[in-house]
Formats: sequence, C-alpha cells, structure tokens
Amino acid sequence: MQLREQLKGLGLYFLPLLVLVPLDQITKFWVRTNFYVGESRPPEGFFRLTYLQNTGASFGIFQDGATFFTIFSTISLLVMLAVIVLMRRMIPFLDTKTGKIAMGLVSAGTLGNLIDRYNLGFVVDFINFSFWPTFNVADSAIVVGALLLAFLILVNYKDL
Repeated sequence: MQLREQLKGLGLYFLPLLVLVPLDQITKFWVRTNFYVGESRPPEGFFRLTYLQNTGASFGIFQDGATFFTIFSTISLLVMLAVIVLMRRMIPFLDTKTGKIAMGLVSAGTLGNLIDRYNLGFVVDFINFSFWPTFNVADSAIVVGALLLAFLILVNYKDL
C-alpha cells in the first residue's frame, strides 16, 4: 500500500497536534516569562497558576528522570505515529473519528511535553487545583485521549 493511501483520512489525527501543541507551548512560554519558579497567582486558593519545573513523570514522580523520559517519550510518539498510520485498519476502532482524535490527543500531549524535555530539560507545569498535582495543557490532552481510548477498548472488546 502506498504512503499516500495510508495517510488518507488522517486529518482528525493531525488536528489535535496542529491546535494543541502550539497552545501548549504558548501557555508554557507565557508562564516561564511571567512567573518565577514556585510562584503562584493568586498565592492561595482553589485554583492557581503555579510555575513548576517537572524533571520526572506525571504527578512529579520519578524526579530527575529527564533523560529516561525524553527517550521513552520519543519512542512512544514514534510508535503512536506508526500505529495510526500503518496499523489503524487492523485495529478498527482506531480508524474511527473518535479513535483518530484520541490518538491525536495523546500524541499532541506527548509531543508538547517532549518539546519541553528537549529544549529545557524539564516539563513546565502550571495549572494548579488545590486538590490535584500541578499539570499543563499537554497533560490534559494525554489524559482525555487515554480516557477516550479506554472507552473505545471497553466498547469494542466487551468480552475481554
């Protein structure tokens, strides 16, 4: 099968990448240029913007693992791209609108955080709800995409 045929119909996969990666990077740049590390605005409350530099994984676990997570994220992104381009017809729910958007969200989030890891050596986190670890736009995309994928798996493979 030719590459052109394999890429046909992938607009919904690439749309989240085209929208969310720039949004993620713009918001992180704004935080880096307007906040000191550890600064919160407002200083207290249910919702704050708090500039943190995360060298680990989600929720700040495995701090100082930037090199490992950079390599892992790069491989993950390449695998997701290969799956959506080369294997989506073998996994029918990935060839649906929801499947393409879900994979696009996970890929966009992974790429947004990977850009930080390559350029800064850490991921910029800044969205801070008092009851939850600080996160960013890319993290949100990954979580929403993963939840959509989990839903698709459950709906399509009820007998597992």
